[in-house]
Amino acid sequence: MISLLSWMETFVLNNITMLPIAISLLMAPVMLFLKNSPKTQKLTAIAASALLLVIAVVLFLIVYNDGIQVYDIGEFGKYGIVLVGDMLSALLVLLTAFIGLFVLIYSFDYIEKVSLSESYFPLFYLLMAGIFGIFLTGDLFNLFVFFEIMFLASTGLIMANEALSITDSAHKLEATYKYMVLGMLGSFMMLVAIVSIYATVGSLNMADIAAKVQIIAETGTIPWVLIASALLFIVVFGNKAALVPLHFWLPDVHPTAPTPISAMLSGILIKVGAYCMLRVLFLILYPTKEFFLPILMFFALLTIAVGAISAMGQTDLKRVLAYSSVSQIGYVLLGLSFGTGGAIAAAVMYLVNHALAKSMLFLTAGGIIHETHTRDLRKMGGLITLLPLFSAAFLIGAMSIAGFPPMGGFIAKFSLFQSAVSGEFWLPLLIAVLMAVVTIFYMFRTWIAIFWGENKGSLTEAELAAPDVPIPDAGEHKKRKISFEIVLPIVALCAAVIILGVFPEPLYEISNIIATQILDPTEYITTVLGGAPR
Repeated sequence: MISLLSWMETFVLNNITMLPIAISLLMAPVMLFLKNSPKTQKLTAIAASALLLVIAVVLFLIVYNDGIQVYDIGEFGKYGIVLVGDMLSALLVLLTAFIGLFVLIYSFDYIEKVSLSESYFPLFYLLMAGIFGIFLTGDLFNLFVFFEIMFLASTGLIMANEALSITDSAHKLEATYKYMVLGMLGSFMMLVAIVSIYATVGSLNMADIAAKVQIIAETGTIPWVLIASALLFIVVFGNKAALVPLHFWLPDVHPTAPTPISAMLSGILIKVGAYCMLRVLFLILYPTKEFFLPILMFFALLTIAVGAISAMGQTDLKRVLAYSSVSQIGYVLLGLSFGTGGAIAAAVMYLVNHALAKSMLFLTAGGIIHETHTRDLRKMGGLITLLPLFSAAFLIGAMSIAGFPPMGGFIAKFSLFQSAVSGEFWLPLLIAVLMAVVTIFYMFRTWIAIFWGENKGSLTEAELAAPDVPIPDAGEHKKRKISFEIVLPIVALCAAVIILGVFPEPLYEISNIIATQILDPTEYITTVLGGAPR
């Protein structure tokens, strides 16, 4: 027994970088085999997601204490396929596993039972595998492969049916079509950029490319192909991050997608675009920064402004949050565009805090829609006494997004503005501050529209107290008590938002380590390659 436990411990530690991807890929067919046993399927899904979170914690601690972890999957000539766990990837794997666990639990009550057991679970784990693979891969081609896995799985999940859906199927199809078309165009452009880099430097390994591009930059003029590739990557990753003007799929997809998938889209998927910009542009193409940083800054500011101004004019609850996500990812990309250590650290802090707060806001919005059977803010009002938990959760999320203390969003936004002052980016700072004021306006206006003022009849005390009372205009749907599966994820994410605001020092330290590793990739390169380019 002791020897078995010792073997298991050794196996886990030796394969810790590979396990998040492998377990997620394994769970997809397992969920299909268990579709005729819903109870077993749910218990297995919870166990697997909890295990993924434990593994993510262990990976993060190992990377934090022992440095970058490299896992060789296979050697094909000089193009080694490796997984690399550094502080950035380990942090985002942990963030994904944490949010993913609670989104899955939330889905138990929110997704239609047939859809849940037959397709939702397998697609959800394929989505997780794709995201984990993107964060952990060390070569460009597998980055493309995992991008495709994530894209295809998320497309299927957007089409999943909610138990109490108020979404017209035609709108869902239209939004999915936009998502697919832009995704396929992005995949084509990504492949062109990867092939161009390979043709120039003769490698797909990120560390190898980074080392060779540094040598090229030191010994001569940077080839125009690398500059063009960097600009192509901004388009590809900007599309995934909903960078204006590539953002228009997001406000359509969010209202029509099931709420737990909206939480994953806003909490994690659009962060994938920001991560890939950090990994590809700042690791392997950083010598071309004088070309791509000004462009990234311009579109980041445009994204902040368009998203915030658009959110002010919305009456659909989920569209408000969708446009808010567009604006907020602009702040993350603005920090990256400054190009300094402090700004990158602030951007990482902003990314983490926004992922938690916006995931929680979408889950809370889903709970409100679950109870009122409407997304229209004009039909809501006075729900603070009927839905006190949702009222408190939405207020906490709004405070974090708007940058109010003591929420985590305050520290992140303050650090970003401080880095702008340090770098003397006065005009971007002015625009960012003005849009932060707009953010305060539309977030608190939304909270007031839902919970304050006169109750417009979307939900009454009698309906809340009596589960068998039919809801007007809800067809066959009937009012139900708020379930534990809905409440637990919201409470857990609320706690995370508050904890990161009250105790920001650990995340601040981690973000600064990440910024150091990004701007000085020597440790990454030498750990992966063993010293020199191949």
